[in-house]
Amino acid sequence: MTRFVVPDSVHVKADDDGSLVLLNVTTGQWHKLNRSGNELFAAICADGVEAAVETFVGRYPGEPREQVRLHAERCVSALVERGLLEPESPVRGSGGVPIALAPRGSAGWRPQLVATVALPVALLLLRLPFRRTVGAFKFVKRGLARRPATKPEALQALAAAKRVSRFHPGRVACLELSLTAALTAALRGREVQWCLGVASDPQAFHAWIEADGEPVTDPFDDPVPPTYQRVLAV
Repeated sequence: MTRFVVPDSVHVKADDDGSLVLLNVTTGQWHKLNRSGNELFAAICADGVEAAVETFVGRYPGEPREQVRLHAERCVSALVERGLLEPESPVRGSGGVPIALAPRGSAGWRPQLVATVALPVALLLLRLPFRRTVGAFKFVKRGLARRPATKPEALQALAAAKRVSRFHPGRVACLELSLTAALTAALRGREVQWCLGVASDPQAFHAWIEADGEPVTDPFDDPVPPTYQRVLAV
């Protein structure tokens, strides 16, 4: 279960009408959530996205579960991007699930060349506050990705990222690898989703890329387990 916390730089104040006002001291920007947004915000902070989804499904039985989940994921994504929430246990920590680095997938020389640029950029971005990492990746995707990647193109980007990562002396696990693959695709004009998720039993964090709404993995690797619930898709 992933919980999110309000950073020290964010000040919150509940209004009498049930809405919530937030001031981000870092950016100087004000934000306001209506009553429903405030309730969702509180549920996510208290128990995580999955528990918040279950709460709202029970409260509004006429709403499809996947629609509620989509709203919750979009809410978390927007709040993280604006610096109003951050993971209580950042995924860059020891909880990450490593991906095997044997580069047995197909990777052409051009994707590998792009990946040699994408890897150091990914490592640099992951040293920033997480909301800035997300914002920077969105900026790159908006500026360069001209069309959605096909699954073969996404797999080629992943294979290139894995091959290049062999030569990096430091840690390259799922978080670093998935962002490198997503950047590789974007730098080649293709759009994939960079996804972060969690499994609760046992608790573990994972990061991966998706194309056409499906996780992309090397054919020689295990698939993304269905026990992982997507928390953030960028």
